[in-house]
Amino acid sequence: MKQEIINKNCIQGLSELEDKSVDLVITDPPYAVLGTDSGYRQKWDTFNSFEEYMGIIRKVFSEINRVTKDDSHIYIFWSQKYLKEGLDVFNPNRVLIWHHPNLTKTTNKMFLWTYDPILYIKKGKPTFKAQFLKKENVDVFNYAKPQSNWKYELNRFHPTSKPLKLIYNFVKISSKENDLVLDPFVGGGTTAVACKQLNRNFIGYEINPEYCEIANKRLEQKTVSGFNPPNEESLISVKRESADSPNSPHDSSAIKEEANFS
Repeated sequence: MKQEIINKNCIQGLSELEDKSVDLVITDPPYAVLGTDSGYRQKWDTFNSFEEYMGIIRKVFSEINRVTKDDSHIYIFWSQKYLKEGLDVFNPNRVLIWHHPNLTKTTNKMFLWTYDPILYIKKGKPTFKAQFLKKENVDVFNYAKPQSNWKYELNRFHPTSKPLKLIYNFVKISSKENDLVLDPFVGGGTTAVACKQLNRNFIGYEINPEYCEIANKRLEQKTVSGFNPPNEESLISVKRESADSPNSPHDSSAIKEEANFS
């Protein structure tokens, strides 16, 4: 299998891919944290305006549409704040929810952000291999946030890492061995790691050379978990007050069936 992580602006990188050459897209674009008052603001999430941000997103999605095959799946992690705009641009078939319960009780603010929308898009009539147990075949996924508070330094791969198990399951149910999976915003390489574990080919783009190095180091390990810190899915900040972080189990003996995801 080939996992290729390229240090390049994704719009340029995508323009070099052939039409209908990608089997699956799983990606986590920047959430557009605007304003200089936010310590979270980083180079990869810096935009002069919301209009500039959405212009880039539209260009990326246009290229994603071009390079993905017919009857394929697209998963896009998105921001609660701009959910309406995301619905307008992507017109998803479903909005899935990644709920991260380990963020409860870490602040006195009202309505703490404990979930991220995942915009699920069907091209044509794709099928999926249902690896979940029947009781897990739902649209809300409970996985602890790998880093519960960006203000506290942990040995993480990226400030906005997504759970490896969640990405793993999406790759497994929406592709088959030897398929090509695309992530235009590689970050710390979680999707690439899941693809290596599942014998999928992978191509992705990351504009920050430091994250490219981190992602490639993860892939270079004799076992892809070798570079992971212990208990990757449950590591959280020192502000956590509860030890309870339920994760949906993954079981290789789960039911396998072909069905339309509608």
